[in-house]
Amino acid sequence: MIRMEDAGRLKKWLFDVFMAHARKVGPAILDGRGAGAWDRLKYALGHLLVYGPLKDTLGFSRVRVGYTAGEAIGPEIFEFYRSLGINLKQLYGQTEASVFITLQPDGEVHSDTVGVAVPGVDIRISENGEVFYRGPGVFEEYYKNPDSTASTKDADGWVATGDAGFFDEETGHLRIIDRAKDVGKMADGRMFAPKYVENKLKFFPNILEAVVFGNGREECTAFINIDLNAVGNWAERNNIGYASYQELAGHAKVLETMRGHVAEVNRSLASDPMLAHCQVHRFVVLHKELDPDDGEITRTRKVRRGVIEEKYADLLAALYDGSAEVSTRTEVTYEDGRKGHISATLKVCEAEVVPLEAPERVAAE
Repeated sequence: MIRMEDAGRLKKWLFDVFMAHARKVGPAILDGRGAGAWDRLKYALGHLLVYGPLKDTLGFSRVRVGYTAGEAIGPEIFEFYRSLGINLKQLYGQTEASVFITLQPDGEVHSDTVGVAVPGVDIRISENGEVFYRGPGVFEEYYKNPDSTASTKDADGWVATGDAGFFDEETGHLRIIDRAKDVGKMADGRMFAPKYVENKLKFFPNILEAVVFGNGREECTAFINIDLNAVGNWAERNNIGYASYQELAGHAKVLETMRGHVAEVNRSLASDPMLAHCQVHRFVVLHKELDPDDGEITRTRKVRRGVIEEKYADLLAALYDGSAEVSTRTEVTYEDGRKGHISATLKVCEAEVVPLEAPERVAAE
C-alpha cells in the first residue's frame, strides 16, 4: 500500500478503482453468492490488470485455499486477501489439540470468527469467558511436567486454551477475542478486549503499534506509534519537513490523520454489539517508538502492558483527567547501550465516537 502511494497517476487510479470494487464484490464472487453480470465483468478486468499481478507478486497466484491461525489478524487484512480471490479462511487450534479445534467451512467464512468445531470436538465457554475444549486429539500430558498438565487439563479431559471468546448468536461460530489474561471489564462490567481494538488500529499502514486502555474504566483510550517509513514517505510527498521521529509524530497533519484512523475504527466497533463500548475516546501519539530495549515490548513485538502503564503513568493520567496536553520525560536506551532521556509536550487528541444507547450497568462479580 505504501508503494502504491508512489506509483504513477494512472497506475494508482487503476489500483484504487479496482481495489474498491474488489472489496465490494470479491468475497461474494469467491463464495459463489449473488453478483451481477456487470460486477463480474468488472472484477474479471480487475483481475487482469490488478489482482492477478498482485497475487503473482505475493506468491499466491496458484493458491487454492489458505488458512490463517496463531496470532489473530484484523478483519480488514483478512477481507483484503479474500477480495483478491484468495480463499483465505480462519483456523483455530493448538498443539495440545493435535492442531485442529475449529475450521471455517466453505461458504461460511467470516472475518471475525474462527469457524465451527471439527467433528468429535466439544467446546464450552467458562464463566470468565475462557474457551475450553475436549476431543479425540487431546494430548495425554506434558512430558515430565505433571503440574502443568494438571493446570491445563482436568480429569474430564477439558483443556484450557488461555483464550477468551464466545459463540456468535447469528452464525453459531466461535469468536476469539483476546488472551484470557488480557481480557478485563469496563467500569460497567462489560467486556474489555484491548488486542481486538489494537489489531484494527494497526491495519492502517501509518500505525506501527497501538496500546488500548480501559480495564476498570468508563471509557477506552489509546497510545499510538506512527510507522516512520509510512508517515515519513507521506511527509516527503507533501513537502513536510521534519528533523526527528518526535517532531513528525507531533505534527498537526499527522495528528489529524491519526484522528481519522481512530474514527474509522470506532465506526467499525460501533457495528459490533459485543464490543461497541470499546471505542477509543481519547488518544496520544507517542513521541518515541515502543522498544524491546526499553522493556516496553518483547522481541516478537508483544506489548508489555504493565511496563507501559507504569512507565507512561503521566500520559495515561492525562488521557482520563481531561488534559489538552501533557509534558513528559522518558528514559530511552540507545543502540550502544547507553541510557538517556527525551522530553516532549504531547497533545491529547479527542476522537470521534459513535453514540450508543446507555446500557444497564452490569454487576461485577
